[in-house]
Amino acid sequence: MFRALLFFFFFTAAAQAFSVDEECLNYTIYPVQYDITIMPYIHGGHCFYDCHIAVTVIANANINVIEMEAKNMSIVGESIHVLKGNHDIVNAYRPYSYDGDRGKLFIYLKEPLIPYKGNNRQNYLIQMSFTKEVTTDSHGVFLVKYADENRDTKYILQTRLSPDLAKYFIPCFENPRFESVFKFTVYVTPEDRHMRYSNTSIVISEQLKQQLLPDKRLMIHYVPSPQVTLSQLTFHQSQFEQIKTTSKYTNDTIIVWAPAHKLRNCYHILHFGEKILRFFREYSNFNRSITNGPINIIAIPKDLNGYEVGSWNVLTNNEIRVINQPEFISIQQIERMNFELAQQLSRVWLGNPGEPTKTRWREEWFREGIATYLAYYIMTQHNHGIDYMGSSNMKFKRPLDYYGLQMKHTAMLEDWSHGAGLRALLDFGNEPAVNILWRWKKLVTTKTASILWMVENWIGTQRFHQALVKYINNRRGVYISLQDFMTSLDHDTVDCFHQFFNGSTASKVLNSWFRHSGYPVISVQVLRDRTPNAIQLKQSRFTFTREHRRESDYLIPISYFVQDMSNCFNCYQPRFTIGRQTYTFSENLNNGWIILNTNASGYYRVNYDKYTWQLIAKTLKDDLFRISELNRAQIVNDVFALYVSGDMSQDLAMWILDYLDWERSLTVWEAVSSGYDMLKIENAGCGMTKVIYTEWQRFLRRKLVPIYKILTNTIEQQPQTRLFRSKIMELACAVRYQTCLEYVDHLYQQWRTRNQRIDPDSRVACYYVRYEDTASIDGGRFNSYEIEDKNTAVYIVGREKHFLYKIPKGEPRPENITMSTPDPITVSTENSPLTHAHTGSAESTFATNYVMLLSILITSMPYIRIILVTN
Repeated sequence: MFRALLFFFFFTAAAQAFSVDEECLNYTIYPVQYDITIMPYIHGGHCFYDCHIAVTVIANANINVIEMEAKNMSIVGESIHVLKGNHDIVNAYRPYSYDGDRGKLFIYLKEPLIPYKGNNRQNYLIQMSFTKEVTTDSHGVFLVKYADENRDTKYILQTRLSPDLAKYFIPCFENPRFESVFKFTVYVTPEDRHMRYSNTSIVISEQLKQQLLPDKRLMIHYVPSPQVTLSQLTFHQSQFEQIKTTSKYTNDTIIVWAPAHKLRNCYHILHFGEKILRFFREYSNFNRSITNGPINIIAIPKDLNGYEVGSWNVLTNNEIRVINQPEFISIQQIERMNFELAQQLSRVWLGNPGEPTKTRWREEWFREGIATYLAYYIMTQHNHGIDYMGSSNMKFKRPLDYYGLQMKHTAMLEDWSHGAGLRALLDFGNEPAVNILWRWKKLVTTKTASILWMVENWIGTQRFHQALVKYINNRRGVYISLQDFMTSLDHDTVDCFHQFFNGSTASKVLNSWFRHSGYPVISVQVLRDRTPNAIQLKQSRFTFTREHRRESDYLIPISYFVQDMSNCFNCYQPRFTIGRQTYTFSENLNNGWIILNTNASGYYRVNYDKYTWQLIAKTLKDDLFRISELNRAQIVNDVFALYVSGDMSQDLAMWILDYLDWERSLTVWEAVSSGYDMLKIENAGCGMTKVIYTEWQRFLRRKLVPIYKILTNTIEQQPQTRLFRSKIMELACAVRYQTCLEYVDHLYQQWRTRNQRIDPDSRVACYYVRYEDTASIDGGRFNSYEIEDKNTAVYIVGREKHFLYKIPKGEPRPENITMSTPDPITVSTENSPLTHAHTGSAESTFATNYVMLLSILITSMPYIRIILVTN
């Protein structure tokens, strides 16, 4: 009862003084509260609901017509009233007009509405009743069919109202900025042979009381919600059951809802959610509940494409992102399950209408980026942390590495001028997150997170996270803006040691990257004819095509390390930024290489002069661990990108990648897989042909043989090994490695003839090969996990066939001189670092590489004596 009174006073206050920020909006009518009484009926596969709605509004102008959005519903005309106190002011001669196809409802008044300002505090109450038909294909509110443990058909009635689908659920004033209070009353029909019974009813707020009516219907009253937007509105009705857990420190409760026979497979997501809540408690070092009421996670047997960004108390997602069935779910699907929940709970922690004091974000795209960054950070602790997630000692938390590179490479594939990258992040301004189109969402989330990772590596992980947590904690209950965050970040992180050499700060770097679209490539030219060596850096905009190539002026923080660290000037703590102009600095390289972008966190690519690439390639071949795992992965990804863009020859690219026979890192091989996908970019500068594409497939087949054999010959089932094995198999099948093709064909035949289930981690590869060879994947009924992998395989094959159809056949390149191994090349020079022969197996060494090397050495160092040993 106390809570009900609390919400009553909250609503009264809201009606008197709604959000100050909303007053600047250009509106004529503002909805203060929606009272929704809904009576759902499901008869067989036919579903509809009767609804009575009362909307309390205030006016901002003298208007005679009220315009509302209402799509595809049957409105009871005589039920429409607009009450001014007890007086109905609807025009009796022409009360309303409704166009269901356009989704417009006009209510005509006999006297104008009086603006709500000064001494006038006039409220108006709009009332009406309507009926809404619901099908499995309906927008906004829809029906979901599933089978229970007895294979009886059951139904779910569910809403998903973002970005602008609330008009399909109720008549409303659909402005993404409008915030209102919502009060639900739900009638639940009794179970009989005609109507489908529902025992679960979930809305945007908690239950107040239940009332059993004489006709045996159950009437459920809910407390008024906080002020929320229409996209945050939720209604769910089903026959689901629940499991729940409560966080030890904050009393936040997580409830997972699913069909009763699948609840035993929901403990994974339940426990992971509880770990995330514990993580945030220890991350922020503050005991506070992040919501007012429980967090409901609902498994919906339908492809919902992730959680809704505005949800905080009712989180609906595809059942394969909630239910962990070990016999069906693959390791990659588990990864996506964990990441999507971590991302959603990060959004909730950063600010939601159900927290004790409401935090608002002026730039919601920025909140999306921080939530994505935190999700990857949580995933790092969960899968790779030295101390398991939930440790009370934050200094042992592991910084982003594998997941940081993953999100950066994902962003880079989206963020170039031929794709989505024509738009800078600041262009999204104050646009609500729910209105950001799906084609922009991956760019917004991963690019913002990647830029934060770049700045974090400059500031230092501990310092960055301390500043971030301090800022979020201090801004609880007020507005958060990008400018305010950058000012706070400078205040907490800039000192004599952490300021860049040329006076730049974190805020200047962030502002530069947020206001530019795309990303740069840095050209590195090492002048080795002087002591110390001079290194020239020049940036330009990166693009895979020949379009939009120009100088760029990103403020790029530079970090680097060198091959010989014995007497380098400042490679242990290089701290400077470069802009549009060519930047030159001195460093003692001792005839070795220099590698930019330490830890690979910088959101840019690097292209070295040919001789430096030659030195890097030799180190990779002779002693690959001289270069860190992250930097090897970035080098590999950059090589593919530079080749596809036309900025590196095929011979040089393959020569640098020739070391991959010895590579055993998942991080690096993911970079290879990402690079292989780049080969399919249309109209790229490399001038791809079918012949060249086949050459790349043949090259990568040889490179992945050793790691493929290692992974497929081990029975280890640790998550990281499973993930590595799954991705290598997909790459092996994509490049047509015969051993892998035969293996997945064997799996498919066993499934068809013996009804033996395909290993979930091999499923995408298996479906891919089958669909590419036969253009069909038959085999009877597929479950949700299999359907997702089948759709993934069909998409990959379709994209590749479309690409191969568009590119020319091409001509084979001239055959090169065949050279013997070992010791195919001997270089003798007093100044060259290549003082011993390059060695390698016949399987992994190509004659083209050495012809290319010969031409490089002759061009750049004509005085070198070169001895070729040939067959």
